Amino acid sequence: MGKKELVKQFLKDAVISFFYWTLALTPYMVFIVKTDASQYIKWVGMQAILVPPLGALFLYLYERFDKKRNLK
Repeated sequence: MGKKELVKQFLKDAVISFFYWTLALTPYMVFIVKTDASQYIKWVGMQAILVPPLGALFLYLYERFDKKRNLK
């Protein structure tokens, strides 16, 4: 996989991870933590900063090490 394809895949994984974790954790934040509207918006902002790079990075590392494990 070339660098251009790797960057495209990384960005795609980042966007998908942001939407997945935001949708998955929203009920918890609203019903269990009982965040109000301003807290929820700040939480989504924090999600937008942290989740995309971390989600894509962990997926990349998982795929890299999984390929190495399957080669043995």
